[in-house]
Amino acid sequence: MGFKAGTIVKGKVDPNAGLPSLSPEDCLYLLNIIRKTEFKGADVEKLFNLTLKIQEMFVFLNKKNK
Repeated sequence: MGFKAGTIVKGKVDPNAGLPSLSPEDCLYLLNIIRKTEFKGADVEKLFNLTLKIQEMFVFLNKKNK
């Protein structure tokens, strides 16, 4: 008794399949919350990097939807 596999295709799996994604509106909402909030020194660098990622995602989504 054994298991016999059919055709195996390599490199065709999307690791992000099934994960929720952000819409341009979601990105804009997050960026506005960040803009309105005051942060302390220890958080500024991490927040800057996160904000940059959100902005890049926002630009990508806007280009994709046009």
